Amino acid sequence: MGYKTEKEIMLTQIQNLYLLDKLFRKNGCSFEEIVDDIPGIFHTNHAADMSIDNINREGEEYSQLTKEEINDMGFEYFLKYAHPYTIEVVGPRFQKFYEEADDEKVKADFQLIKNPKTNKYDTFFTVCKPFKDKEFLLTTSNPINNLEWVSTKIERIAGEEIFIRKNFQQFQSLTSRELEILALIAQGKTNQRISDQLFISIDTVKQHRKFIKKKTECKNTVELVRFAQAFDLI
Repeated sequence: MGYKTEKEIMLTQIQNLYLLDKLFRKNGCSFEEIVDDIPGIFHTNHAADMSIDNINREGEEYSQLTKEEINDMGFEYFLKYAHPYTIEVVGPRFQKFYEEADDEKVKADFQLIKNPKTNKYDTFFTVCKPFKDKEFLLTTSNPINNLEWVSTKIERIAGEEIFIRKNFQQFQSLTSRELEILALIAQGKTNQRISDQLFISIDTVKQHRKFIKKKTECKNTVELVRFAQAFDLI
């Protein structure tokens, strides 16, 4: 593995969570089947109360608590282990993100979490993604000094997915409406059919199409179809 800057390593963490999400959806893997194979700290939270539904062994080993013990503590767990800034500022950011974002968006932020072994705060880079059909949040959260190792391991699990990595930023830049129209384009729908289906003018469809091509850097419909297929829009 070649040298990566801190920014590149953090971007890889964001991409990796999207790839793990795709692995669950596309390959039909259950969280229970794969959770302990995911390196670093990985967990799923119920959106309603942030209780943990799944957490891998590394997560339990770091916290020195089982999933059941963490859930039994409830908010007391955060009061005991999370820095006040994490509770008052970062936590609400993630909650707001889940409430507003669709299933294709990913959010990253830094958190300060107390290490039970040292009783000192570790700086974590946390990445979160909605999984709204099951009302979950998917989360990877790892100390910043461990990110490169985690990135390498997740790449092996999720596959190289070179096209996704190359085009991930372009994909994230698309709005919900643009994603909807891109999916229809990839299904072979004409501008008129899209106009009729979405109750918008043909000129609006053409404008969206122009913006989509610009954002994705796709030159033609064939490239748009490939882009949509790679990101499971069709």
